[in-house]
Amino acid sequence: MSWATLFAPMKLLAVHSFAVHGTASLKAFISILGTRVLPVPSLYLSGLTNLPGVVKVQVDLDDLLANTLELAKLKGEKLVVYIGYLGHPRQVSLIQEILHKYRQQILTVIFDPVSGDHGRTYVPEEIVKAWPELLAMADWALPNYTELQLYSGLSPDGEEPQAYLDAFKERFPGVNFIATSLPAKDGLEMFLWHEGQGIRYQHERVPRNYGGSGDVFAAYFFKAHFFEKRPVEEAMKLAAHKTRDILSYSLEQESPDLILSPQPEWNP
Repeated sequence: MSWATLFAPMKLLAVHSFAVHGTASLKAFISILGTRVLPVPSLYLSGLTNLPGVVKVQVDLDDLLANTLELAKLKGEKLVVYIGYLGHPRQVSLIQEILHKYRQQILTVIFDPVSGDHGRTYVPEEIVKAWPELLAMADWALPNYTELQLYSGLSPDGEEPQAYLDAFKERFPGVNFIATSLPAKDGLEMFLWHEGQGIRYQHERVPRNYGGSGDVFAAYFFKAHFFEKRPVEEAMKLAAHKTRDILSYSLEQESPDLILSPQPEWNP
């Protein structure tokens, strides 16, 4: 074993979209995680999907993803693999094959079933249909409330949040997850399900919707839990706190996009 292999760092391999305008997806991951992340774009967009006239540019993911994993294997890197926004239905089978082939060098598989928000979907129906099969392969999942509803197996309307949480747990029994943006009486709520234990965390609602807030939360959670080795509950709360500060700061600056400026460190 070479010295390079012996001291090879852990990396986060992130398969996600890259939007030029806006602060989201891989742009947010790179800003927060720096060289810890291996960014693999699944789709290029001229801007966030809430902007008018956004152009999507497809990516030939096959060779790029396979060679990225081969290089990581050559370097002896252990990987936390994150799969987010998928650009085309054919990427589903590719990701399944890759996860099986390189499973020995993958420490954790995290799926963020990026499909929609605020009650609407914005990916092709074929990808929506494929996500449950992918989620069954995950160690972790990060659905927002719309995605929790969508993949719980229940009707997306008419149930209380707890019903969707229970159904999601039952449908994916081996998956730890954090469900975000759950409606609560005084703000919003997160629900952490980890090793058979459920933890709720309520936080205030910032009075503006910013695309990319879920990516910011995910990146800070990964940084705190996987790289700083903080306990899961602490990492979730820290990530929620950091995300809220960024949302509040961006709103104060009257910015149309999230501003990932340096924020004070938070230690509970």
